[in-house]
This record gives sequence, structure tokens and C-alpha cells, in this order.
Amino acid sequence: MSSDFVVGLDMGTTKVAVLIGEFTSEGETRIIGAGSAPAEGIKKGVVVNMDEAADSLRAAVSQAERMAGVEIRGVCAGVSGPHIKSFNSRGVIAIPTSRREVCARDVDKVTEAARSITLPLDREIVHSLPQDFVVDNQTGIHDPVGMSATRLEADVHIVTALGMPLENMLKVSKKVGIEIVDMVFDPIAAARAVLTRDEMNLGCCVVDVGGGVTNYALYYGGTVRASGVIAAGGVNVTNDLAVGLRTSAAVAEDLKLSHGLALASLANDEETIMVPGIGDREPREVRTQILAAIIEPRSEEIFTMVKKAVGGDPFYRLLGAGIVLAGGGSKLRGMEGVAEEVFGLPVRVGRSANLMGLSELVDSAEWTTGIGLLLHGRDRIAEHGGDGAVDRVKWMVNRVRRIASLF
Repeated sequence: MSSDFVVGLDMGTTKVAVLIGEFTSEGETRIIGAGSAPAEGIKKGVVVNMDEAADSLRAAVSQAERMAGVEIRGVCAGVSGPHIKSFNSRGVIAIPTSRREVCARDVDKVTEAARSITLPLDREIVHSLPQDFVVDNQTGIHDPVGMSATRLEADVHIVTALGMPLENMLKVSKKVGIEIVDMVFDPIAAARAVLTRDEMNLGCCVVDVGGGVTNYALYYGGTVRASGVIAAGGVNVTNDLAVGLRTSAAVAEDLKLSHGLALASLANDEETIMVPGIGDREPREVRTQILAAIIEPRSEEIFTMVKKAVGGDPFYRLLGAGIVLAGGGSKLRGMEGVAEEVFGLPVRVGRSANLMGLSELVDSAEWTTGIGLLLHGRDRIAEHGGDGAVDRVKWMVNRVRRIASLF
């Protein structure tokens, strides 16, 4: 990944996607390459077969490289899976009496204090995201630097993951000849692509419906308040259709994408489709209402599981901007209606904005996480890279070493 380019890698259950972007000094992001391949050797966001996963990644990388005319060396990769666990933590430090003023170093120290928690040996911290600061019992402070204080506290959102799945992702990438220079929890990446600053401040929950899992991230006051993973997604809908229609998973997936409806009330009573039989069996004519009747309960169940997981959070009651859907599973017509019925909040399907170049190729819900990873990588390089290519490369190398040292 050169000083002018950034790469996002989304290794999902059904698809491996790679995006290459070029960012300008004016802050514009131009997509110059995109590649995707069916995901093999990956289940619920976790590598289960190294060689198959490497072949899928290699195919996606090769496609993106040919389109962009560049060679990929480093990527910003998304992480997900049922092994992800998130929680909030608080750190506390005393401000030295010699100055009584909060500086940037104090903010780093109190954030690190919040990170200093006892974790199982097989678990690592992926994110530690500051939420609010407390200065001498004064709450609701977003930036305490420069304030007079004797005591500083910080509430921090911690995202953790099992070490082995992360290590396996690193190994698969190395087999293909690329380095993972940063890791981002999928719904946080998706939020970067589809949420506006106003939505983050007012309160909004991103629900990223993927193939094997559904991720969520709840924002309020401009930062993440809660996040997590539900072990169900679009593949569950496909399997339900395969069983209900007595056909193969491949046919069920095609029917879901071409004729699927998440709300039975949207189905046309007279519309029918032909369902190929398995083996030598004859194809059968089935009303689209039957598809919707199978899809709707599973979609409702997925959203109900998300609501159960996040509904107890005190910030859930403050979601002024409602729910934003992302991920390939949100493409089905009627998903917004199902989500509105379950959450009782306004719902929209997220769209990535302010992209140039080949943006029309990735203007679809299944590319949301990849775009967010690309934008996150751009932000990180701009934040930590300084003004020169040498500083940016130094940051990326240090990041690789830091990740590698976890294992």
C-alpha cells in the first residue's frame, strides 16, 4: 500500500472483497480497483481452511490489482465472528499537582488505564474507543485537554477477539503475499461508510447483515456505545429456502436474490416462479408468496436477536436517528419494513457517499464494509502518517509488528 493508495479487505462468509482507493490532498477518495471472489474456507467470518481461504483472497486481490494497475502490499482488514466480545470500561488517573492541567499525554494514560483489564490469555483487544471523560466529577466532556483538574476519568468501549482467528487471518494474508496493517471490527467500518456525523451524534445503530453473522454498533454523542455479533445472517435465510422449497442451497440463493421478499405483504398473489428440482426431479411452480413466507420469519428473528442484545443499553432509548441497515443481507426488498416492525424506530438502508472513480461498481450494500475499511485506512494514514511517505510506511511497519507481537 503506497503513500497514495489505501486498500480495504472484507473476508466474509459468502464473499471476499478487496477495494483499492486513491486519496487526494483535498480529502477526496477515488476507487480505482475492486475485486471479489466466492468465499471458500471461511465460516461466520472465521477462517476454517487456510488453503481455500488463501485461494479466495488471491483471486479477489488479483482482480483488484488488474483493475487498478497497482500491486497490493498492505491492507486494512475487517474482523468479525461470534468470538468478538465488546464491553465498556473506565480508567482513572490523578493529574500531577505540579501542573493541574490535562494534556494529551494524560488522555493517552487514562485510556490505557481503561484498557488495563484482565483478559483470558487467548483474547486480544482490537479497539479501545474513548467515549466520554470526567474531570473532577464533571461529566460529559469530549475533549479534556487544557482543562484544570486533579483527577481524570475516561469511559472507553473495548472490542476484543480471540487471538487464533486473528492469527489465522494474518497467515492467510501472508500466503497471498500481503500484510494486514490494521484491523477494524466490521460494523465500525460499515458505520464509517454509511453514517453521517449528525446520525452519530443524535444516536443511531448500524445493523450489518452479513452472510454468516449480523454485526451491530450503537452510536451516540459521536462515539460507539455498544457493539456485538449475532451468529445468524443471510446464509440462514438461504438454508431455510433450500429446506422449504426442497431444492439445493445454490438454487435457493439465486431465488432469494432474484425473487426474495422479506415482507409477505409485498408479494403478488398471482406471481409464480419455477423452482428446479434436485437430481432428476421435475421443476415445480411456486408462488413468490411462499418465498416471502419463509424469508420473513427468519429476517424478523435476526432483528429480534439484535434488539435483545442491544435493547437493554441505556443509549438505545436515545436513538434519535433510528436504525441504518448495511451488508448484503439488507438488500432484500422489505427488509426495512421488517426492521421497523421489530425495532419500532425509523430505518433506512445505508449508502456510501462522497466516492469518486469506479464508485458505481461498488454502489451496493454488500460493499459497505469494504468501503468503510478503505475510508478508515485513509483516516489512519492521514492521522498517523505525517507529511511524508517515509512516516506513513514507518507507521504501517510498526502496526504490523504490533499485531504480530500479539501472538
